[in-house]
Amino acid sequence: LLDKMNSLERTVEILGHNRVLFRRYLTHFSIDQLNTIPAGFNNNIFWNIAHCLVTLQRLVYHYSGLPMGIPEKWMQQYNKGTAPQNPVTDADVQELLALFDSTYLQLCEDLKKGKFKDYQVYTTSTKMKLKNVEDALTFSLFHEGIHVGSVLALAKKV
Repeated sequence: LLDKMNSLERTVEILGHNRVLFRRYLTHFSIDQLNTIPAGFNNNIFWNIAHCLVTLQRLVYHYSGLPMGIPEKWMQQYNKGTAPQNPVTDADVQELLALFDSTYLQLCEDLKKGKFKDYQVYTTSTKMKLKNVEDALTFSLFHEGIHVGSVLALAKKV
């Protein structure tokens, strides 16, 4: 059990590191850079980062039967299968930064309190079967790694 908890703590720590990386782009790139969709791409830096927030909430909270810590509009705009519809504003960037902080802190607190008891098995688009919150968090590292790569590629083009 101790090893399982240490592994879970490390997973959450790495998710926190991803948030630090994403924060750098959100705070150091202009609103125009965050909104730019370069030729050959179908989304932008902001969409990739917001999509990671939404996906983690959906995989961890929704499938655990718990309320998600993000407004429904974020689900509609940045869920799987969406693409940027309208340019984002500085207010959107500030809201995303605040949501990253609040949801990460809530995740840490909820894990400590043992809130994740049930999980609706979910099969991802890559055919990975998630059977519990530990699977969801581990898969989220893989998912976010893909989007960190996308952000790095987009950053070179904007």
